[in-house]
Amino acid sequence: MKKFASYLLVGVILVLLMAGCSQITEVKNTIPQVNNLPELISEDAEIIIPDESAEISVMWQKPTHVNLTDIAASSWGLSSSRVNTIANASDMPDVYQSGLDNGYNQQWSHAYLYCSLGFWVWGDADDDFHDNIDQESGEIESPEGFNNKSAKYYYELGDQFNGDWYLGYAIHFIEDACIILHTSDPTLDMLTHHFDFEEWVDNNWNSGHNFSSAVANDGYYYAVTDLKQAVRNAAYNCSYWTSTLGETVWDNYISSGYPTTAGTGNSTLVANTKTMLIRACRYAKGTIKYALDKYGQW
Repeated sequence: MKKFASYLLVGVILVLLMAGCSQITEVKNTIPQVNNLPELISEDAEIIIPDESAEISVMWQKPTHVNLTDIAASSWGLSSSRVNTIANASDMPDVYQSGLDNGYNQQWSHAYLYCSLGFWVWGDADDDFHDNIDQESGEIESPEGFNNKSAKYYYELGDQFNGDWYLGYAIHFIEDACIILHTSDPTLDMLTHHFDFEEWVDNNWNSGHNFSSAVANDGYYYAVTDLKQAVRNAAYNCSYWTSTLGETVWDNYISSGYPTTAGTGNSTLVANTKTMLIRACRYAKGTIKYALDKYGQW
């Protein structure tokens, strides 16, 4: 992660200022499928990995945000034009927030890090996620929506196109919060091999372990009712320091020798990485439902 090490000191200072540990609670609830919509499922429920034979053309890194979001938006039966608007916008934070654009920093905005004690220590993804959908969150830095606007702003003006664009833009942040290296106060090997891990996922997206089929064939979503808390939950449940999922992924990435090529990595690493990517798409589905329900945009 670019410039990441230089901000670790900030994280140490912030954790000293934080008195409490984030409380993560999930309520288990299920509903039957209706009109082929995905089924609501709690985050603590088992994820069944489907057969790997299906294929979908998707890539990791920037294209992965687009294609994860495309799968999520398509699952709700939206028109192809709306799907494209939402999906393509989900890549834009990596374009607009690289370095220090408009006073924002990409690493700060795209991360929500927990330390080994279970405390949040660094990152602002929860505010960016909230502010791009529901406008100001009340934080000192607010509003943090792109150009100080939001999906709420445009939906309430009757501008569905721009409302959908901001919804897609916001989804980027919760998808990042489902990736271990955006949620874990990093060790040296995490800093050193961050891009190696992303390259490994990229190379196994629709070849090798074919992660894309697991995401595309999953028929569930996570209910999003509180935007900021959703990011915190997503991060807490995949951080190396606070979750079995994060710990298992990274320990097995290490034991597999930091692989980068298709078909490499042990079976435990592969299965848990699929789970991590499925979670990201489930949160994207839940986010779309939250916004379209709230602002009457179905």
